[in-house]
Amino acid sequence: MSIKRNQNDIINRLLIQIEKEKLDAIILTTGDAIFYTTGYASSNLYRSGQVGATVAVVTKEGKTGLVVSEFERHSAELVIEDVELVSYPTWIYIEDYAIEGMEKDVQPDLNKTYKIASQFIKRSTKELKIGVQSASLPHTAWKYFSETFGEKNLVDIKPLLAEARTIKTPWEIDLLRRAAHYTEIVMNTVSRQVVAGMTEADVINLFNLTGYSQSSDVVNVSNAHTIAANFTPSYIPPKTRINRGDIIRLDGGVNIGGYNSDLARTFVVGNSTYKEREELYAHLWSGYEYAINNIGPGVKLSDIFNGIHSLLKERGFNNYIRGHQGHSIGCSLFSEEYPFIGPDEHRVFEPGMVFNVEVPYYSSKNQTYNIEDTFLVTETGIELFTKASPSLYL
Repeated sequence: MSIKRNQNDIINRLLIQIEKEKLDAIILTTGDAIFYTTGYASSNLYRSGQVGATVAVVTKEGKTGLVVSEFERHSAELVIEDVELVSYPTWIYIEDYAIEGMEKDVQPDLNKTYKIASQFIKRSTKELKIGVQSASLPHTAWKYFSETFGEKNLVDIKPLLAEARTIKTPWEIDLLRRAAHYTEIVMNTVSRQVVAGMTEADVINLFNLTGYSQSSDVVNVSNAHTIAANFTPSYIPPKTRINRGDIIRLDGGVNIGGYNSDLARTFVVGNSTYKEREELYAHLWSGYEYAINNIGPGVKLSDIFNGIHSLLKERGFNNYIRGHQGHSIGCSLFSEEYPFIGPDEHRVFEPGMVFNVEVPYYSSKNQTYNIEDTFLVTETGIELFTKASPSLYL
């Protein structure tokens, strides 16, 4: 990575929110929250989703702790800095930790990890107010924390985490810029190779292979592509054949070092398509251009949303209805993050925010389109990481 992760910057952003909420500590249990907080992406959480296998803690004093299994300990040690690490035994035989006569559980009791995590928190005579990720906690974990700290003292920290992650550090911006750059290369490469007769499965396979070939730092490739009349992205892609004149929407991107990209490119297979499709894309492009030309520090997110919709209505595109026209992006498990460019989001763009602006349109009749790019809000305007094409013809 060209810029080193600054652990202190991340923790300070969290501490600002912890102080605002008057919390004594926060306990992190999802993969992306733990990664954001400690720099360690737990294989247990990202692959199995087994909440409790890895836990992180940040106290109001700034002490940061990480609880992992012995199987993951070495991987964590390679990447963490200024984080106290504690590991617990697992059922796997590991010579490094083996003791003659020791017994192994069939599976670890994950409530033990919560107990270890709780020990990072300084006890006092007063009741402690603890932030937790309520939506991700299984019943047994909620019960443990309720019994330990008192249910009335548990606070959901979803808004806290979202707010802390809204402004990106230079390290995060560097990763997001690289991820967007690689994704644009992938989309340009794939779009030139798609021909009539290929299937949706062929396109996704080509996208994945091209994505992973960009860099050894690519850890994942996401796909939400749509082909012709099929406006629903498929987990198991169909073998539907592509015809000349079909509209292809590539949507998704590569993940670099734990940080996402989410671009969209729309193009025609062959040299021609229906005039109505060209006009539809021109409408969407006008909305995209409006956003790019008007976004900047101090501008309300809602003003951009409403401006896009007003412009499209002026052009006679009256039935275009969307919930949002873009989103923040970072290390979330899902690429779309708070805040959103929506009709009621009256906060303003601030320097250090990284956003995606998008103008999608889904239809089985007219086929599916999206124009989506990533940008950084700067002190004077925006830095476009990528730039879509004004034409369906590449």
